[in-house]
Amino acid sequence: MPEPALHFSVVFSISAPRLGVKHALLLSLLALLPDIDILLHIHRSMSHSVILIGLAWIPILLAFHLFGRRNLGIAILCFLAVLSHPLIDCFQTYTPILYPAYDRSIWVRVDGRLLASPDGFAPQTSVSIRDTPTVFKPFEYLDAPIFTSEGFLISVILTVAPLILSFRESRRLLSGSGSSGSEADRPSRGLNPAASVRDPVSTDMVTVVIPTLNEEEAIGRVLDELIAEGYRNILVVDGYSTDRTVDIAKSKGVSVVYQGGVGKAGAVATAIESVSTPYMLVMDGDYTYDPRDIRRLLEYAGEYDEVIGCRIDRGNIPLMHRFGNKIISLAFSLMLGRRVRDPCSGMYLLRTDFARRLELTSSGFDVEVEIAGQVAALGRIIEVPVRYRRRMGRGKLKAWRDGFKIILSAAKVMWLYNPVFVISALAALLTVPGAVILLEQLTLRYLYGAWSLGWSWLGLVLFVAGLQGVAVAATSLMLKRMERRIMQALRERG
Repeated sequence: MPEPALHFSVVFSISAPRLGVKHALLLSLLALLPDIDILLHIHRSMSHSVILIGLAWIPILLAFHLFGRRNLGIAILCFLAVLSHPLIDCFQTYTPILYPAYDRSIWVRVDGRLLASPDGFAPQTSVSIRDTPTVFKPFEYLDAPIFTSEGFLISVILTVAPLILSFRESRRLLSGSGSSGSEADRPSRGLNPAASVRDPVSTDMVTVVIPTLNEEEAIGRVLDELIAEGYRNILVVDGYSTDRTVDIAKSKGVSVVYQGGVGKAGAVATAIESVSTPYMLVMDGDYTYDPRDIRRLLEYAGEYDEVIGCRIDRGNIPLMHRFGNKIISLAFSLMLGRRVRDPCSGMYLLRTDFARRLELTSSGFDVEVEIAGQVAALGRIIEVPVRYRRRMGRGKLKAWRDGFKIILSAAKVMWLYNPVFVISALAALLTVPGAVILLEQLTLRYLYGAWSLGWSWLGLVLFVAGLQGVAVAATSLMLKRMERRIMQALRERG
């Protein structure tokens, strides 16, 4: 039986920094569960089979899914913690990991050494998979070690390091030095508007802007809901609809203007020039956004240059668009060094004076990402949760075409406000071909004894250049983050 101390410490070290000591302790103890076979005097029993563990946990996970979804996440983590036990065992001794699908126990041997000589360094690695018939036999006593000398040292390091970090964090919080926290930890940075109480701006200080193009099925209901919520400053910016959209909007007594330029970006640019109130809220006219959620955005209007309505119930978003949103959000966050979950949201609030300083060059649905990118680079941005309803009428967003344009817009904003990161990130890609070439040459040398000095030098140069790009990219993001914090501190003092 491999060392229980290692099973405990590996899971604890991985989970403690993220989940905290209490949850990590629970997961670590569960990781020891497969060794319950010693109580039954059946050494290396079927409790070490990944297949049988999975079958045993299916009803548990199903019960959590049906009756306790709030704790489904921790149930999945518990399952993975138990599953880690036979996986770790498989690298230490023979383990019936695939029983009964495969009635032989497996041992994965991974060895590596580096031989140094006057002729240079010679790395030697080997990976082998051994198997032996699985035998379940009773035993009278257990003589396996709880830990060995090296296993004890490794277990102590893996366990103590998270405990020290947790203790330091607790002391910082108790002493009050962590009251401000990082940007990501502040309640106002998350998606919970109730975390901080503030006086929202009045409805008279905001103009609700609705870009439209052939939205006769939805525009009447949207305007009725806005008026019922007490909004009087409503501006419909029409893209020369060919249906009754404009007639319906005028019949509701709201202002209607025709946009300059093309696409949704032209409508937003026209609205920025037309609005006279201190704030403007842009929302789609297809019934997808609920006007009752506008007050959530208004609560943060006085502190931020842009407040984005983050769509939390995404069941009404087409699956392809949901996948595209994740890709765009990831690309946006990586390029700008600031986490924004929904930069493509069609409901967002802007300070009018700040909006007039924006340089809009987009021509379509990518205008939201361009605005969010410029605000993230130059000002203050936050997201709050909003509902998302099933749209009325025909959709106009083309997933592949508009998604590609949106990613290009994020890259363009990044080039304008952090070109060092863009260049260094492109240079960092050189690590991929460099690593492939080096691995190929190492394989040729140590397996076949034939290799090319020229290709090896090329791979080394590409790999080193890519590593330098990674270092410069990381440094540029750190400096950009530091710049934002300094600017925020100056604003707070002013």
